[in-house]
Amino acid sequence: MNEYSLQHKKAWEFDAYDFWVRTAGTPEERASKDKENPRKMLKQYANYFDSFEGVKVANICGSCGKKAIPLALLGAEVTVFDISEANKKYAMETAEAAGVNIGYEVCDIMEIDMDKYAGFFDVVFMEGGILHYFHDIDVFMNVMNGLLKTGGKMICSDFHPFTKISDILELQQPTMSYFSTDIFEGEMAHARFYDEEIRKQIPKCHYRKYTISEIINSIIGNGFTLERFDEHPSWENEKLPGEFTAIAKKDMKGADKWLA
Repeated sequence: MNEYSLQHKKAWEFDAYDFWVRTAGTPEERASKDKENPRKMLKQYANYFDSFEGVKVANICGSCGKKAIPLALLGAEVTVFDISEANKKYAMETAEAAGVNIGYEVCDIMEIDMDKYAGFFDVVFMEGGILHYFHDIDVFMNVMNGLLKTGGKMICSDFHPFTKISDILELQQPTMSYFSTDIFEGEMAHARFYDEEIRKQIPKCHYRKYTISEIINSIIGNGFTLERFDEHPSWENEKLPGEFTAIAKKDMKGADKWLA
């Protein structure tokens, strides 16, 4: 695990289990909400899945299982890949309370065991803003391609690149030139919810934010056919873009590298 990934692991294991209990409820309480209406818990992302029953899904940076467990309740076979043991603890307890099984691999996404998982999944799915944790988007997209079966689908939903130049989502992240390629230090996503003294103790993360063209070109250049690119309004101001979702299929030219 490289140095910046180790730093991210420290940040995402800081008080994480207790944070989820405070904000999402106990695992039993969260499971009850998930079971009540799993499709609703997936929000708009449900519309990007062709089906659920028996579909093998890699949930990238799946955190506390907030999307993995609804997917499992709908019949998907879900494996979460995430860097935090504390996130895994909450997710696995919630899955048990919901009466479903999920897989959960605690690892650096760049070091997923391809002997085990190359060409294994029908869908790779990510949401909630994760691309900025990875400093080389081409390496990241290459790994995503490697996880998929030929013809498999990537559902990549993330913060809109306009958040580079304006804190559209009010995440209290630094802003910069839209075309900046700098890696910068910033707080992890939940730091703003703590009082100032605790906030100072939370390990920082090291981010790299991308432009729209960098994201699209990386998808196309790493063995995918881009099928759709949707932009979604900010939850803080519907006149501004807040998120995007890219839908891409693994094409034949990307099929052989990981399976050779």
